[in-house]
Amino acid sequence: KKILYTLLIILIFRFGASIFVPYLNTDAIKSMMGDGTIMSFWDQMTGGSLSNGTLFAMSITPYINASIIIQLLTVAIPPLERLSKEGDEGRKKLNKLTRYVAIVLAFIQGAGLYVTLYNMSVTSNLDAIVNPSVLTFMVIVLTFTAGTAFIMWLGELITEKGLGNGVSLIIFAGIVSSIPSGIITIYQQFLATGITVKGLAIVAAIIVIAV
Repeated sequence: KKILYTLLIILIFRFGASIFVPYLNTDAIKSMMGDGTIMSFWDQMTGGSLSNGTLFAMSITPYINASIIIQLLTVAIPPLERLSKEGDEGRKKLNKLTRYVAIVLAFIQGAGLYVTLYNMSVTSNLDAIVNPSVLTFMVIVLTFTAGTAFIMWLGELITEKGLGNGVSLIIFAGIVSSIPSGIITIYQQFLATGITVKGLAIVAAIIVIAV
């Protein structure tokens, strides 16, 4: 039951990664993604949600950052340190505080992502953001923030009722979801260099044997 419940939550997560954010031009965003850049690495972590301009473009990163901040502040601030030593009740309060901090960070990070996309679209002469305005800014940033909040909730559901750590499984699901497209890209690159399917199979067999 826990495995099926976890798979159901992951399926919902992947469905949400297909919901497009208004006022974003996905074709322009994809053309701005370069190999080896921070944006491309972030896109891989989100399972392609960033380049596709979907609801989960920021993934769970604001929550991870909030958790790190709260853990560091627990050492520096005595009231938080006392909460960490109060057992389950204290941990619940810290988790609640972490959620609030994560929402604030998600809004800030969403605003930063909006500015980044806007600046990149200006320098590249690409309209990544359609009709930029204050309304467009609020819609995009609030949608990104809502997506992060929804992922946090899904992660907590997996942790409470599913199998394993919810945040880790969501990150894993995002990375794994980009593997099929990566395999297709590698296959197309091999075909472009003139290597046949048989030759590709031999190379794959050699790699497997080496591992």
